Amino acid sequence: MPLLRRLAAGYARQTGEQEDLVQEMVIALWKALPRWRGEGAVSQKAFVARVAQYTALQWLRARPPRHAGEAALETIACKQAMPDAQAEATQRQAALLSAVRQLADGQRECVLLVLEGFDHGQIADILGVAVNTVDQRLSRARARLRNQLEGS
Repeated sequence: MPLLRRLAAGYARQTGEQEDLVQEMVIALWKALPRWRGEGAVSQKAFVARVAQYTALQWLRARPPRHAGEAALETIACKQAMPDAQAEATQRQAALLSAVRQLADGQRECVLLVLEGFDHGQIADILGVAVNTVDQRLSRARARLRNQLEGS
């Protein structure tokens, strides 16, 4: 479940949405269980990640777009409720998470899977793409994240 929660946090902004997404992921995993071949712990984690990623993307596509002003209001509300140092750390974390959410689907998937500890080869297997594609997506994602975070 921690893997699902972390992946959900990369796609959903609010705690309630994250919980709903985790529930959708669990249901999708249950339905996909007959397709799992049971080839070890690594393949089990990769299988779970692949189903969870697919479910998250379907969930995102089904949701209406959210206005940028809502995210700004959430950030302001959090900042006012916390002491300065904690508010600053929380704001940086929120900015990073927001920037990750704005990445293209393929880039976001790769970044989230790297954060989960998968190597580039495993990510390529999970996403069904070449390792060079993963490398390229991660390179572009890092550049875009750097630009977004330096500009804010």
